[in-house]
Amino acid sequence: MLNFTLKQINFLTIEKIDLYLLNADSITEGDYSELYIIKYKFWQNIIMAAALIKIKGFVQTYTGYNFENITDLEIEELKVFLAEAFLSVRWEIESEFDKAPDFSNKTQYIHNLQLQLTHLAGGLTGFDQENDDSKQLSRVFEWVLNGLFELFEYLRTYFKAYFNYEADLPVKFIERAKNTYFTTPQDLTDKLTELKVDKDLLNLLKNFSEASRDSEKFTLRTWRQWDYLVGVVIIIYAFLDDPIKGDINLELLKLLISQEFNSIQVYAYFIKYVERVTLGEAIFQEQQQELLYLIKVFRQVRIDAEFMYDSKVQSLKSSVLESLEAELAYLEQKEKLLIQSLKATEPNGPSKFYFTVAITLAELMFFFRIMLEVKVIFTKFNSYLYEFVSNHIKTQRAENLSKQSQRNHLSNKLFPDRTVKNVKGWLEKMINHINLYYDI
Repeated sequence: MLNFTLKQINFLTIEKIDLYLLNADSITEGDYSELYIIKYKFWQNIIMAAALIKIKGFVQTYTGYNFENITDLEIEELKVFLAEAFLSVRWEIESEFDKAPDFSNKTQYIHNLQLQLTHLAGGLTGFDQENDDSKQLSRVFEWVLNGLFELFEYLRTYFKAYFNYEADLPVKFIERAKNTYFTTPQDLTDKLTELKVDKDLLNLLKNFSEASRDSEKFTLRTWRQWDYLVGVVIIIYAFLDDPIKGDINLELLKLLISQEFNSIQVYAYFIKYVERVTLGEAIFQEQQQELLYLIKVFRQVRIDAEFMYDSKVQSLKSSVLESLEAELAYLEQKEKLLIQSLKATEPNGPSKFYFTVAITLAELMFFFRIMLEVKVIFTKFNSYLYEFVSNHIKTQRAENLSKQSQRNHLSNKLFPDRTVKNVKGWLEKMINHINLYYDI
C-alpha cells in the first residue's frame, strides 16, 4: 500500500498522481485504486471551487457596497449573473456526483458541499465576520441568500439518501423558511384558545412552533430537527382545522404520541396530566377506571412519525404507558394497604354497604335506566355505576350484584311487566309522599 501521510497528500498534484498511474506496472492493484480515489478527491475540490467561485467572489466583491449607487439596469444584470451562477452550480453538482466511485464518496461529496454552502450563508449574514446576524441584508445579497437556501432544498430533494440531516442549519434559514411552511405562532395560539385547549398544553405547542437556534424550551439546530418541527406543526394545524369531537386535550396528546414527540417538556406535561387524576378528590375506583381508560387509549395510538423528535431517548408512547402503569400499580397498592389497615384496626367495623334497598336487582337496574334516560344522573361509563352498586348497595334478597348481572339487566331491551309495574308503584308512592308532606 502507498500509505500517504496527510502532509504528503497536501503536496501531491494531479500531474504527480497521473505519473504514478502511468507507471501502473510498478504498483499493486490496491495502490492503483487508492491513487484513483485520491485523484477523484483532488478533482472534487477543484471543480467545487470552480462552481462556487463566482458566487464567493461576488460576495467578497460587494461586501459593504452601497447598491443604491447603481442603476436598476445594473441591478438586473447582477440578478441575471447570480441566477446563471447558481444554475451552473447545480449542473456541476450533478456532473461531479456521477463521477464519485461509490456510496461513501458520493455521501462525502454532498456533506462537504453542505459545509461550504452553510459557511457561505453564515458569512453572508455577518455570522463569521461581525457576529451580528440581525443586520439587514441588501436586496442583492437577499438574492444570494435565497439562492443558497434553494440549493439546500435542491440537495434535500435530489440527493436525500446522501444528505447530512445532523448538520447545522444555515444562519437565518429558520426565520425565512417558517413563513413558507406555516402561518404565525399567533394564529396557532388563536386556534388553540378558540378550542379551549389547556393553557399549559397551549404554551407547550406555541413554544415548539416558535423554536429557533437560541430558544429556551426547544432548540432547533439541525436539518432533522427542522424537518420534525415542520411535519408536526403542519399536522397540528390540520387537526385544529377539523378537530375530532371529544376531549380536545386528550386528542392532542394522542397526536403527540403518534408523532413520537419525546421531548422532556412533552413528557413532563403528560406526567402533570396523569397527576390530575391521581391527586384529585375522586374515589379509588374512579381513579382506577380513569387510569385504565388512559392506558387503553394511548396503547391504541398508531405511530405515524417517520422518526422521533430525539432518537437518543425512549419512545414517548413507551414512556407514557410505563408511567401510567406505575401510577396504577401504586394506586392499587395504596388501596390494598388502606383496606388491610382498616381490617386490622376495626375487625368488627361496619359493612362496606352504604345502604340496603327493598327492591330486586332487576328493579334497581330498571330504576337506574330510567334515571339515565331522563338524565337525572350522568356517568361517563356504565361500569362506574356497576362498580358503585356492587360495592355499596345490598338488596334484601342478598342477590348476586356482579357487574355482569347488572349489565345483563340494564341492557335488556324489554323489562318484565312485573318489574316495570313494581318500579312504577314505588315512584307513585314517592309522588304521593311529596304531595302529602311537601306540597307547595
